[in-house]
Amino acid sequence: MKNLCERKISFSALTALLLLGVAACGGGGSSSPATNTSSSVTYSTTSSKGDYSEWTLSGSSLNANWEVINSTGVIDYTYVIAATCGSADADNIHSCTVDSSSCSDGVATCPAAPLSGTFDMMEVPGVALMVHTSASTGGDNLHAGFVNNASACSDDVSGDYTFIHTGVGLQENFGMFRTDANLINIEHSEFGFDATATTQSSYTTQTVAYRSASAGTDMLTNNGCSNGLRLRTTSGGDAIRAMMTASGLYVLDMPSGRGGLLAFNVNKAATLADFANKTFGGISFPDNDAATPFHADTGSVVGGKVDLNVSLFGGTTFNIMNLTTDTGLTNPTDADFTGSPTSYNSLDLATTYPNLSDIPGLFKVGKLPAGDTGRVILAAMKFNNKLIAIGMVYNYRDAGFSFNNPATGSLFNGPGLYNSGNFILFEK
Repeated sequence: MKNLCERKISFSALTALLLLGVAACGGGGSSSPATNTSSSVTYSTTSSKGDYSEWTLSGSSLNANWEVINSTGVIDYTYVIAATCGSADADNIHSCTVDSSSCSDGVATCPAAPLSGTFDMMEVPGVALMVHTSASTGGDNLHAGFVNNASACSDDVSGDYTFIHTGVGLQENFGMFRTDANLINIEHSEFGFDATATTQSSYTTQTVAYRSASAGTDMLTNNGCSNGLRLRTTSGGDAIRAMMTASGLYVLDMPSGRGGLLAFNVNKAATLADFANKTFGGISFPDNDAATPFHADTGSVVGGKVDLNVSLFGGTTFNIMNLTTDTGLTNPTDADFTGSPTSYNSLDLATTYPNLSDIPGLFKVGKLPAGDTGRVILAAMKFNNKLIAIGMVYNYRDAGFSFNNPATGSLFNGPGLYNSGNFILFEK
């Protein structure tokens, strides 16, 4: 998929499809305890920038504690927001108006101007939440996450997890990790995409690259757990926080500029058949244009593919397929998921999942518009009998592009393949 931002569908209409990046940021403590009742639900989210928030929805009232995180994982300052949300529109989006806001200094001084205006919210009741804030409501950020479990500190979270990176502008895109019962001893594998091209016009082939910065294993420092939020420090000194429960849902927050991870236990992974004959709401978040909500529906599995009909661009049809199915796309052709990068093979994860195509819950998207050089992968899970898919579009970028890399605020280092947008699909 191209970039939605470039309007020629450069973020590919598909990006327009899933956006939710979910992950929480590092550093700091959690907000007041979240107690979910029949009339009140709290969600833990991360943002496209890397901020951690907790949003409590009770009827039309939405209250939030939003921790703005810096590049070391420490809290710069914290917003407390009270808002009132209207009824959902055709795309299942609620417009919320800020009624009041306050700010508490952390290691930085709060902005002088209070938050005001409106922002968009989408909920899968009791499962997930997405909030898109604007300049007047704290900055252009996509917040996404799962229902909070305040008692999760005692949960055994051991197992294997599939994840998607939510940081736009990054070259780490997807992967897996394995953890012990308390997120201390972990093994992880991050992957992205490489190309030998030095110009966009010469971008005709791609390969999958191993992006883990370390040997793939780490012993995290345990900084405690409060209200279900595990606070950890990596051996490299990064402060991270994780909302993960025995239910298999996982939101990981990293320092500013590195986004976060939205993950699920492999026992929650969706299959291609789970996509068939469904209706969805969704939103896309490209690197060079405004976030866009949409609705979609799917057909049956035909020839190993499921058509996805999206309301964007006057109506567009893509298809979803397993990683080993040929999209038929050229310039660039499909990456090869049937093998794995050499550096990955030394991990214990590689014994269980020797090929990239063995990673549970990962899919790719085809039937992209002619000339669209963006490509799309997505991770999909089933929770409470609902399908949630989180995807990312990757595109060629270099320093000659007219807009900055959202992850750094400066021009792309390029040339290379970068996450050019995230998207999410919520089954209605």
